[in-house]
Amino acid sequence: MTQDKLVNSPVCDSDACYESEFMTADGPVKTWLCMTSGYTSNTTMTLDSEALKQTLEYTAELIKDLRQDHIPPGGGEKLAWFPTAITMPEKGMVFPEPIKGKEDWGWTVVKAIPISEEDQSKYPDPRNPGTNYKFRMDMKGKKRYDKLCFMDAAEELGMFTKQAVRIPNKNKNED
Repeated sequence: MTQDKLVNSPVCDSDACYESEFMTADGPVKTWLCMTSGYTSNTTMTLDSEALKQTLEYTAELIKDLRQDHIPPGGGEKLAWFPTAITMPEKGMVFPEPIKGKEDWGWTVVKAIPISEEDQSKYPDPRNPGTNYKFRMDMKGKKRYDKLCFMDAAEELGMFTKQAVRIPNKNKNED
């Protein structure tokens, strides 16, 4: 396995494209996420692959419309690249949204807001019958970013915020 690293993006040529590799039952898979454009791909997304067929079947129309095909960093077979959509249930979402159509779009960030216990029954989780959502997305409080400002949108969402870790002070005198 290779180290995670930053490479040049084939989508926008920025040097902030995060490359990672992991092992699957079928062998190694490389993934890329351009932190400038927000486009992502992986080595399973070849233009004649089953992975691409499934992605096209289950992906929103705008994301399909924004697809780009590029040779990945380091070379290889041409891959399909799509803008990403990220959902963090307790933080919010970042997703591509049209402004005036396919060519004029940007990143939208919506924050998650807590649902009061008395209102949670109004928000059932369809994937987990008998449970309710504890957060909902604040669609009225949207923030928008340019299509080459994905990192700013992700930062607004809190993707890069480290959780504080409290370390007990073992040298503290106990009375």
